[in-house]
Amino acid sequence: MKIAKIQKTKVYRRKCEELDILIYYRMLLQRISRHLSPEEVSFLMGKPLDFMSKIERFKLKRIFVHDLVTMYHVLEINSMSAMMPLGVELSSQKNLYELHVTTLADRVIYDMYKVDVEQDQKVIEFKLIDALHDIDHYKNSTAEEVKKINAFLDEQIDAGYFNEEKRPDEIHNFCCVKLEKYIDPKNLMKVLDDLLNWSDERKIVRKKSKYGFAYVLADCERPD
Repeated sequence: MKIAKIQKTKVYRRKCEELDILIYYRMLLQRISRHLSPEEVSFLMGKPLDFMSKIERFKLKRIFVHDLVTMYHVLEINSMSAMMPLGVELSSQKNLYELHVTTLADRVIYDMYKVDVEQDQKVIEFKLIDALHDIDHYKNSTAEEVKKINAFLDEQIDAGYFNEEKRPDEIHNFCCVKLEKYIDPKNLMKVLDDLLNWSDERKIVRKKSKYGFAYVLADCERPD
């Protein structure tokens, strides 16, 4: 007997210019190509974990310039010009767009449509397929990486690394360099969350600011 695929589709709408959708497409493509989940990008930006999901689902349409710059940095986009189509004439007219997000058992499908209200029809703009990041196909290697990160950051606490505030992306880059391998941001998130629950003098806290949160040793936290 065949088991039916679990499928759930949600539709999000936005009225905007063609340029906005092209920039959105390249942003989403870059995240997917780097195998990052929306939560991981949000974490590296120092934002709430639902930040990128809100942007991708049109729930947050306007963001601050600082957040945009940080996003490009985290997604390794060299400049704004890299997001712009070259040699293409774009209309400044605003159109209605629909984003259909379909969640399957192992993947998420993004279908973007331009809606022609007068003709009562939809034209597909693009389709992108992302992995379902909740699934871990490499549990043993994940556990081993978490163990290495935990031991490394434990040493760094004693060495005074967290005596000054450290951004999530800064910690991530530091771990990648020192451990001489790429560290999955989700694994670093897990280790840092564990460090927040310590109750002794080596406790780490997450400090919020208008630009995003940072991590610092509790005893070294400075008042705003």
